[in-house]
Amino acid sequence: MSKKPKITPVNFMHPDPAVVEEAAAVLRRGGLVAFPTDTLYALGADLFRPEAVARVLEVKKRPQDKPIPVFIGKMEDVNEVARELPGAAWQLAERFWPGPLTLVLLAGPEIPEAVTAGTGTVGIRIPKSRLTLEILAALDRPITGTSANRSGGVDPVTVADVVRGLGNRCDLVLDGGRVPGGTASTVLDCTELPFRIIREGAITAQALGAVLGKEILHLS
Repeated sequence: MSKKPKITPVNFMHPDPAVVEEAAAVLRRGGLVAFPTDTLYALGADLFRPEAVARVLEVKKRPQDKPIPVFIGKMEDVNEVARELPGAAWQLAERFWPGPLTLVLLAGPEIPEAVTAGTGTVGIRIPKSRLTLEILAALDRPITGTSANRSGGVDPVTVADVVRGLGNRCDLVLDGGRVPGGTASTVLDCTELPFRIIREGAITAQALGAVLGKEILHLS
């Protein structure tokens, strides 16, 4: 029988600094941390450690041609991972970040190919989660923001979902109870005009269109 992963309780909105540092320490040494966000439980790894990103792919059984989304902690961090944030995308970021909107942008030169899956693009968002933001601040680097489940599996909204999907493959699991959102982020391709929705999630096409004053279509 496989051993259970280490599970540490955490207050989602008011995390203990010791728990935040525990998670950051695991990430610094190339480990994987599952933690609750504003949407689902996420599987975090240091974005700039290729071996850690490779473990994310392995643990999730994620196809290598599928890009990995990224969490950043503040708007200025966009420059660490993307070539630019077009004006209209900036408008959407100002309106919906922190929050459940992932913007797909042209990837910066330092982003591992395992993250972009050879597309030359990267999906970025700032989560509306104090826990996640404090982990990002403690690590001072972007992290992977993919869901903490097997690829194509049930959306992980509780720690039980994480453990069922990933077993003991995480180095640390933070248990913050059931996530408040429970719906994946909306993913918007901003690499060319017109912007198009890759996945409609917590933010609707109508809400995006209202900000830009134009209809937002789905990627066909």
